Amino acid sequence: MMLARLTPLALLAALAACSTPPDHFHTLRPAVASAPTSAREAPRVLAVGPVTVPDALARDEWVIRAGDTGAMVYDHQLWTQGLGADIAQSLVDYLNRGSLPDGFWADAGPTGSGSGADLDRPAALRVRVQVLRLDSVLSPAPAVSDQVRWTLECLPSDALPGSVDAGRYRTLRTAVRDAAGPAPAAGAGVESSQQPFDRLARGHSDTVRLVAEDVAAALRASASERARNCR
Repeated sequence: MMLARLTPLALLAALAACSTPPDHFHTLRPAVASAPTSAREAPRVLAVGPVTVPDALARDEWVIRAGDTGAMVYDHQLWTQGLGADIAQSLVDYLNRGSLPDGFWADAGPTGSGSGADLDRPAALRVRVQVLRLDSVLSPAPAVSDQVRWTLECLPSDALPGSVDAGRYRTLRTAVRDAAGPAPAAGAGVESSQQPFDRLARGHSDTVRLVAEDVAAALRASASERARNCR
């Protein structure tokens, strides 16, 4: 029996063919560099969270819809952190970059969990978020289909300050934000193989931005109600 010897070049080619594809990480948070430079007081805290996501999406790997009923897990397309935490922090970014009324400052806590239990100061208000669907489609073209329910709640005036407690909050506003359609263009400099995924991340981030706009509008619209019912 004769054994064939591989030349160094052939050996490198064989190893390359067996190598693991690189991991690619994505986030929904907007780039800090594009935020306006400013400083302002934030006497009131708006707690963000908890943010819940469907069990199928509660993983690091991306889940992409395939056809009407199928789904594929892309092992090397990953979120930089848990999807619920990423949505919470993205929502905070968009809220604080916008025009929150009455000196509010959104905060999901240092862990990004949005639970409110680890905030530096107790919050009189919170926005609770339930992601009903966060669908990504690659074919025939990158597109998203999102549905997010959010609820703005305040702590009754007779409640003691402390961590967020769902049972002691009073609903001020609640709504569902639907967002679906083609994903926006990929960012400059993104390699061609990653452009479809970059577009999907941008599409989902736009949904979070729209939710932030909804919440800010609800805060403005509920000013008189908050004055009566919130601490």
